[in-house]
Amino acid sequence: MIAGITGLADLSDAPINTYILSSTWNNQALVDQAVSENCDVILGGINTCRYAEMIHIPNMVIRTSKEAFWDAISTAKRTAAVSRREQEKTLRLHTLLDMSHDGIIFIDSSRRITSTNKKAQSILNIDDSYLGKRIIDFPFPLDFKNILSDNREYTNDLIQFDRVLLNISKTFVKTQDFISGSIVNIQMVNEIQSLEGDIRKRIYEKGHVARLTFDDMIGSSPVMCSTIKTAKKYGSTNSNILLIGESGTGKEIFAQSIHNASPRKSAPFVAVNCAAIPDNLLESELFGYAPGSFTGAQKNGKAGLFELAHKGTIFLDEIGEIPLPLQAKLLRVLQEREIMRVGGDSVIHVDIRIIAATNQNLESLVKEKKFREDLFYRLDVLRINLPPLNRRREDIPLLVEDFMKRNFPQTHILPEVMDHLCRRDWPGNVRQLFNICERLAVLCSGHSIDSSCLSLVFPESEAPEDTPFASELPPSSQHSDEYPMLLEALSSCRYNKGKTAQMLGISRSTLWRKLKENGIQI
Repeated sequence: MIAGITGLADLSDAPINTYILSSTWNNQALVDQAVSENCDVILGGINTCRYAEMIHIPNMVIRTSKEAFWDAISTAKRTAAVSRREQEKTLRLHTLLDMSHDGIIFIDSSRRITSTNKKAQSILNIDDSYLGKRIIDFPFPLDFKNILSDNREYTNDLIQFDRVLLNISKTFVKTQDFISGSIVNIQMVNEIQSLEGDIRKRIYEKGHVARLTFDDMIGSSPVMCSTIKTAKKYGSTNSNILLIGESGTGKEIFAQSIHNASPRKSAPFVAVNCAAIPDNLLESELFGYAPGSFTGAQKNGKAGLFELAHKGTIFLDEIGEIPLPLQAKLLRVLQEREIMRVGGDSVIHVDIRIIAATNQNLESLVKEKKFREDLFYRLDVLRINLPPLNRRREDIPLLVEDFMKRNFPQTHILPEVMDHLCRRDWPGNVRQLFNICERLAVLCSGHSIDSSCLSLVFPESEAPEDTPFASELPPSSQHSDEYPMLLEALSSCRYNKGKTAQMLGISRSTLWRKLKENGIQI
């Protein structure tokens, strides 16, 4: 009630002692205390002075003025407002900290833990009862205590804590040049890996996915069945695979199928055509780039295709087209499974499987010094040679029928046209075959494609070049009586020699001889 009492004491010749009421000190106790300390006069409120009067001590009543009352009320209001704002700030801070997926610890200058968020308490198995205790009193491993209490800062330091691997970062809180404490950030490594997996999954859902499997492959020829069998065996491994085959033999179909048959099938499948990306862009596409690496780069940098394929498979098509300077960086990826972004200085670990493909002779390129020998042997761990269509002619009817069924279901190819397709040469392999089928369906009106349509697709001027087997056919007058029967049987069995021989009741060698005699090439 008495404002400025200290100033009054300075102006008075007599000393003034102050006694404040509390929950344990009432008016009478305070007066008795003052008397025992040789106070001669009591100044106070009505109740205080009444008691002083009873024990015959001189006293003077100080009455509260209106101004003093309002000053007290205003002070109380200001104090309450400041307290409320501080509580709100503290609540917001704790809410922000508790929303964090990381554990956060505040340590003061005397090495005491003064505050933690819920995540830190969960990771370290502590509660609020530990707050204010010295680090040395906590039931933590010694190496973890050392990190919390020493005079060093840490960035992404790995430490084992109660069977859990933690990633620790620590920074000091400075007031001017004085260290007033430190903040420790704690991450559980398994949660980081899980979060990374979720991010990769979202990337995977945006299009880096293998949609084809071995069940989507069409072909019953022995060479095709053998190739598929080998590819399935390779699918269960993590070794690098090199696919060698002519253009149009289905290298990407094999790559997707191998990925979907592997333990990585739920992770991304990233396909890259190395010949389709300019040399000056290929490095940044594969490895990504750091912020500000070059003019036109994205502000925050960009993850490369190797990073996007983490935990999954990256398919490098036309691998022979990669320039020599970039081959050295690719070799490091194969050896160390580490990359460095263009313009960056940090190493990024990637867990990937590499499937490479080429239609070139890499051994010749190595001899010509156009392809690194060490890179070739890193890629050529498991090799698959894809058969050209001319080596699996018995699959042509299956391929044609499937293509027409999917794209032109109302159009039917007659046996004589199918026979012609089976006897032609296909330097462009399956891709060329499908192009011809589409051309036939578009140019030939009606529901059936007969031999009269062939001239629209195969002009006579191109016949000697496009049909090298035509000269081997005997004149029609020399066809034996078995010729129509053989064609019909082949068509019924979809040009499968084994099934045709079984249908005709003859051996495969006999069938082969009869086909040769009648000039039927499959």
